[in-house]
Amino acid sequence: MDRNPGVQKNVRRRALLALRKALKTASPGIDLDAQGYTASFADNLVSSVETADFEEELGQGSGNELVGKFRAAHSSSALAVNCFGPFKRRLSDLRVCGSEDFTSLRFEKKCPTGLQGTPPNLDVLIERADRVVAIESKCTEHLSTHPAGFAASYDTRILDARRESVWFREMQRLIEAPQAYRCVDAAQLIKHALGLMHGYHDRRVTLLYLYWEPQNAGDYPVFEEHRSETAAFAERVAGSDLAFEAMTYNDLWSSWEETAAPWLGAHLRDLRSRYAVTI
Repeated sequence: MDRNPGVQKNVRRRALLALRKALKTASPGIDLDAQGYTASFADNLVSSVETADFEEELGQGSGNELVGKFRAAHSSSALAVNCFGPFKRRLSDLRVCGSEDFTSLRFEKKCPTGLQGTPPNLDVLIERADRVVAIESKCTEHLSTHPAGFAASYDTRILDARRESVWFREMQRLIEAPQAYRCVDAAQLIKHALGLMHGYHDRRVTLLYLYWEPQNAGDYPVFEEHRSETAAFAERVAGSDLAFEAMTYNDLWSSWEETAAPWLGAHLRDLRSRYAVTI
């Protein structure tokens, strides 16, 4: 695989341009600035999403998303909201990670690890009495490099059962080898896992890594590199009570085609018109 940073940067540039073009095509009256940001966060929504589905929750998040990154055509937070927003009003139609009958769906959910400092924020958290699915959404982030970094407190102040987990061992490996992954932000995933193990140890939990790819991903080795890294990471954290799964948004949407809900077909068409692009 070509590990030339210039090649990776060029693929990211092509992806950003394609996503901006798709937004302009789907919403011809929308203005984008030179960085691909809309004037208002509401301009970045597909038609089936209502601001009441997410505005309060994202406003309470740590990243101040609505006045910043959410407005980007390539925003992974906006991608998650556009994908899952309508299910806030239709939870009975939601199927994810082989589960259904969820009772709660929240965006930008803080997930404290028990350590001081800003807790990691999950893009989506879906719950029922015995089950939690936590989602980390990625759009184009995996087209940039992500050396692992952890505050010293992660290694010195986590002294409970998490210290014996495969997640903790992988963290210690990355402290020694922060360049082990190029595309996958493994440190972020581990921080999410440590927070989930701290806050939801009484339920079955899955951390779902949900990522975007263009329709012609096979034309660019960086996407295969990302998939290979994801598979390697999954193998290293396998066997934990906290399960890790990964899939593309395209695969998730294909799985929803089997759902009988009459509204979902139009929603999937909206999503694909925005994100199913070639680069």
